[in-house]
Amino acid sequence: MMRLCSRHGAALLALCAVAVAAGALAQSPQTAQPAMADMSGSYRIAGVLVNASTGEPVQRATVEALKEEDSHAVATCVTNSEGRFVLDRLAAAKYQLTASKRGFRTAFYDEHDQFSTAIVTGPDQDTSHLRFKLTPLATLHGVVTSDAGDPVANARVTLFRRPKHPGAGERIEPADGTSTDDTGAYEFSDVAAGEYLLAVMAEPWYAVHDGAPGKRNAALDVAYPVTYFDSTTDEASATPIVLAGGSREEANISLHAVPALHLSIPTPRKADGTIVMPLVQQMAFGNVINAESAGNIGGIETGALEVSGIAPGRYEVTQFDPPRVVDLDLASSQQVDPTAGSPANAVAGRIRMLSGAPAPDNATVSLHRVDNGPGQFTYAALATHGRFKFDAVPPGEWAVAATSGSSALTVVAVGTDAAQQAGNIVTLRDHAPELLVTLSDFETNVEGFAMKSGKGLAGAMIVLLPENPAQWRTLTRRDQSDSDGSFALRDVSPGEYKLVAIEDGWDLDWTSPEAMARYLQHGAKVRVTESSGKLVRLGTPVVVQQR
Repeated sequence: MMRLCSRHGAALLALCAVAVAAGALAQSPQTAQPAMADMSGSYRIAGVLVNASTGEPVQRATVEALKEEDSHAVATCVTNSEGRFVLDRLAAAKYQLTASKRGFRTAFYDEHDQFSTAIVTGPDQDTSHLRFKLTPLATLHGVVTSDAGDPVANARVTLFRRPKHPGAGERIEPADGTSTDDTGAYEFSDVAAGEYLLAVMAEPWYAVHDGAPGKRNAALDVAYPVTYFDSTTDEASATPIVLAGGSREEANISLHAVPALHLSIPTPRKADGTIVMPLVQQMAFGNVINAESAGNIGGIETGALEVSGIAPGRYEVTQFDPPRVVDLDLASSQQVDPTAGSPANAVAGRIRMLSGAPAPDNATVSLHRVDNGPGQFTYAALATHGRFKFDAVPPGEWAVAATSGSSALTVVAVGTDAAQQAGNIVTLRDHAPELLVTLSDFETNVEGFAMKSGKGLAGAMIVLLPENPAQWRTLTRRDQSDSDGSFALRDVSPGEYKLVAIEDGWDLDWTSPEAMARYLQHGAKVRVTESSGKLVRLGTPVVVQQR
């Protein structure tokens, strides 16, 4: 069953404290039953909690059963010296099972990506021999030093996570950030296993960028370029850092001061006499990491913005009105060419709901670049009363997404009033027309069973793919089968689909048409219409395919 966002951290800590205070750990698991639990049940959930990296039992960890429908705790226990846990007196129902211990990543049972397997108690259900793997957290640490080997204090260290499935539109994005202490040391603790990149930003403590051009002290007019592990200033040459569960990796970085650069950007005046101020943003892996220059700003009265003390590296400059977006890989001081870059246009539009209902208030519409063009790849705008506007977006191919609060909204079509195109991809040209974004507000759930050899199979990857490839990015739904083989796909929009269940399929790139082709050949057809209602129950079990 899909994992809920809440980690129940406060509840787990409180329950853990109660259990530990009850006395010394016995050879059988300590069990506590909160007041809200159904005490009339005759079923149990039991098994052993082990370290996913070593296979050793995890003792004195809190294991908790949560109601599937609202994630409220119904039973909890603390594992014994053999890692065993028992949750007794449970009613026949479906439960989320979670475990936590300091030094480990709090997790749901058999977790993959954002999915997990719920435990179904009842007649003929074996729920007493579970093997629950808990992954220890990783740690990344290191020291940032200067050319002379001295520690660099207050350096900004950013950890970027590399995507597992780039084909799904996932990008390299910041995962965490910290600063070095006065010894140059930094540490990221409690890091989930995965593949990461590391970037460091700092300013030499002795740097001085004052003075007119030609009169600056060259020995002091220096800067540190953004530096990536392993001590390279070229982001394409950054060395990935693979963190396994429980590992402690060291990544030291050496910074080398280079002559600071100086940028001159024209600042024309509008007809009303106001100045068109340019925006200079420093970039790393397509992400804005600094929207302010590291040096001094001046010279506006001369008709140009003079920015001093800039480190070499990747920048995005937005200038003029109408704006132009310039992607700069700065290696020397320069004046920005007024004709350089791509014209960026204001993109306005509105959202409508497929059902005809009013658009949600204060939704956020975002654009994500999918054509690997230069510059930043994400823009966001607030939609008030269904209308939104982006001030300056370069031409290119973009994926449209929408959210309301913490909930994603499904984009089923995008285009103009005259021409809507299925999916969420739009091509913006030099003169982009007003966009119309159609969102699905249908909440149909598709439920069924994944079967292998006549029995329900737990832990299978369930994928519901639209038959229209243009809608793969936005309409695809996934789940993980529960202990009895059941699954539920949430908020499925009207359309024609293929449904597949794959055993051990969690390393499969489900976003790749080539990788999914052979599974789709044997997939089950599913049709959801606007009149399907809240629930579609599949009459025939889905046969699980082997990876």
